Amino acid sequence: MRNIDNNDWQKKIIHYCDEFNIPIKYLRDILNEPKVIPMIRGKAFEFSVMVTLQRILSKNDWKVDKFSINAQTGFHDVDVRIAHLKSKKIIKVECKLAKKQSYRLHKDGHSEIRVKCMRSRTLGPGMIKILAPKLKIESKILAVHNDQYLPTDFDVVVTSIGNSFYRTNLQTGAFEFLPNKIEIEFLKKLGFNGNDLRAFAFNQIYIAHSRDLVIGSQREVKCTRKNCNNQNLCGFIPNYPIIYFDKNTNLPTNGWIALEKAETIFSSFIKNL
Repeated sequence: MRNIDNNDWQKKIIHYCDEFNIPIKYLRDILNEPKVIPMIRGKAFEFSVMVTLQRILSKNDWKVDKFSINAQTGFHDVDVRIAHLKSKKIIKVECKLAKKQSYRLHKDGHSEIRVKCMRSRTLGPGMIKILAPKLKIESKILAVHNDQYLPTDFDVVVTSIGNSFYRTNLQTGAFEFLPNKIEIEFLKKLGFNGNDLRAFAFNQIYIAHSRDLVIGSQREVKCTRKNCNNQNLCGFIPNYPIIYFDKNTNLPTNGWIALEKAETIFSSFIKNL
């Protein structure tokens, strides 16, 4: 049993099921539905990031929470909010899991993992008409990139690479953590030497500035939109930003760093706000 601070969590689950008429006997089956579990896991990761940042950041300098606000129509809401206590500046954190089954080992020895980073709701014609002038972007350009983020939607992106080792079990049809031999070797190079490989993989959490992810910030990243008129420098964040891992150091080489070092990013960020 995991240690849980709030000892009435069971009562809360029972109350939740009663309130929404959910048969508690089948709660796990409901949550395990293919259409439901991605939303649950995505939202759960936001809380995991919040708790981790609360642990690693100095409480004398930072406050980390999931402040509930009514976002302006069409504008992106905040997954996790970091407040710098002295300057009162706010850093907006976007939490995204890695794309499933996205680990790749290349011939030159470096590894790559893709991060699923796109809008959950595609912008329709009506919303594009409203947002385009506010964002100072032509409507036709925003329409081409209607499910992509802009770097101004949030300040940093945080991801866990654990999801990249999930795949569908062909025998059971279940979505499971099933790393192959090459992927297990990669995780060992990252430092795994214990018993719980899945926990280790999910605890490999990385952070990057949103501005370091935009198309045009790195020469090798190009826009894949057929109707984009500036595929080398359109300024949107691709749907699947890539984390490049050096073949020798196993460290990211393109702007991503381990979340444990996040305070260095936040401190430099505050200076530039």
